[in-house]
Amino acid sequence: MVTIESSPDESLTYRLKALTKIADRMSAELSREKLGVPYPEASIIGVIGTFGPQTIMDISRRANLDKSQASRTVDALLGKGILGRASSEEDGRSVIISLTAEGKRIFKKVGPTMDRRDKALFECLSEPEAEALRYLLDKILAANGWEAS
Repeated sequence: MVTIESSPDESLTYRLKALTKIADRMSAELSREKLGVPYPEASIIGVIGTFGPQTIMDISRRANLDKSQASRTVDALLGKGILGRASSEEDGRSVIISLTAEGKRIFKKVGPTMDRRDKALFECLSEPEAEALRYLLDKILAANGWEAS
């Protein structure tokens, strides 16, 4: 185990929060410009498009949103006709959320838009540095119980 003593602004948590703010700002700008929807909506469209129809709880976890924010955002997307809702065949109490044709049209643009954001974030790194950063972040996340899917 590594012991790192640092001031609060040098801590891993502080730096990750700073990077998250930068990435969120970039994502919000790209979502509005390229997708025509706010970032939380684009995030949910991306999650459903990537992982398929799912419950709001699964959407919340995968989009890294709290359940109430995910629920409000899903409701907004349902109202816009971007998402559809159906009862779960496995559990009659659960609702499964899926993309409509309009949602699928937007989803086709989500990947390239977020790739553009990631490319901008990583442009200051060489390819080996970017790969090392991805590897190290994945290692820390896995060691703390995080699962991507």
